[in-house]
Amino acid sequence: MNSYWLGIAMLSAIAVGILIVPWLLKRNRHQQDVLTNTQIIKQRMQELNREVDEGLISTDDKDIAVKELKLALVDETVSGSDAKQAGSWPLFIGIVISVILCGTLYYKSNEVGDLQHWQDVKQQSSELAKRIVIEADPNVTVDDLNDFSLAMRSKLVSAPDDYIGWLLLGRLHASLNRTESALQAFEKAYLLAPQHSGVLSSYTQTLVMTGDENYIRKAQGLLKAMVINNPQDMNAIGMLAVASSQLGDTQQALESWQQLKLILPADDPMTAEVDRRIAQLSAQSMDELAETQVDTTGAATSVLITVSIADELVAKIPENAFIFVFAQDANGSVRMPAAVVKNRLSALPIQVELSDANAMMPSFKLSQLESARLVARISLDENVAQAKGELQGEVTIPLQAGEKMTQSIVIDKELM
Repeated sequence: MNSYWLGIAMLSAIAVGILIVPWLLKRNRHQQDVLTNTQIIKQRMQELNREVDEGLISTDDKDIAVKELKLALVDETVSGSDAKQAGSWPLFIGIVISVILCGTLYYKSNEVGDLQHWQDVKQQSSELAKRIVIEADPNVTVDDLNDFSLAMRSKLVSAPDDYIGWLLLGRLHASLNRTESALQAFEKAYLLAPQHSGVLSSYTQTLVMTGDENYIRKAQGLLKAMVINNPQDMNAIGMLAVASSQLGDTQQALESWQQLKLILPADDPMTAEVDRRIAQLSAQSMDELAETQVDTTGAATSVLITVSIADELVAKIPENAFIFVFAQDANGSVRMPAAVVKNRLSALPIQVELSDANAMMPSFKLSQLESARLVARISLDENVAQAKGELQGEVTIPLQAGEKMTQSIVIDKELM
């Protein structure tokens, strides 16, 4: 706060200087005028004495003239004094207003209130941690959670490798419904401690909560690994079932619910809900199986694609890139791929086969398309979403159900 008062003092001094300097200059000019007029009157009185000596005017005329000169000097002095007193009050009021305005502007522009709040929160961080983390105080308010998250962010600036701090910050954001902020904090914690069970649990749960298909698919992969490492982790199994259901992976969801039922205590209140999910998915799985049997009465629909790249783009292939090859409905408005294959790019050309086995959703498959837009894209990361700088080639072909086809795609353009 010392810097705050110093800043106010400096701004106030500048403002007061701007006000008082013109006033002082005007005052000096007035005093100079008074001195000049006094000298003129003295000179005139000397002239009057000389004129009396020379007989130009009488002594009475001289006395009258001297009296008038003295009265004029008195009037000027009094009026100057009154003007000085009258001008002092506006100057004083202006100085007070300037100091108040400078203090207010400095306070607002530098967010001194927020800075003071931040300093107070840092001092109270231990008490907040005790109430929120250790004691789980039911009287904790949203403001307390906001203050504690501010304290945690401040701490992580000086200790960015503290994965427990990032984990705690993510949980605070999640409790405040800040999903994006929570996800960013959990990603930090995951990069620092990818095997920590608490980090994995919170991270995957938040990925599923986003509702974004790419995030949910990433959560599904992490949850599968968690279940393999700990087949008794009921939370991971349940989250895997939920994530798989959202992705339309009926078989994986059904297996997860069945696995969860095996380890649930018989008297657990979740048992009834798990049985309901199993019955629902079992019926859905039978319907999908019947549709598959109808679709596969003949030969499977597939396209064997050879992907190459134009010579001028070879130098632009990024390191550690991925290649996506997918098919979309060329005649419809649905942009979701009917089939997609993702591989880490090693060399080109390569061959990729698309079929119903590569469908993202059981209800939307390659064999259902009459015309397909085949796309090969070299991606900067594992995200299938289009991004600037990625390389792509495409071709549109007609499809016949049950037919096996071959096709080539040349990657010949850079996405802008």
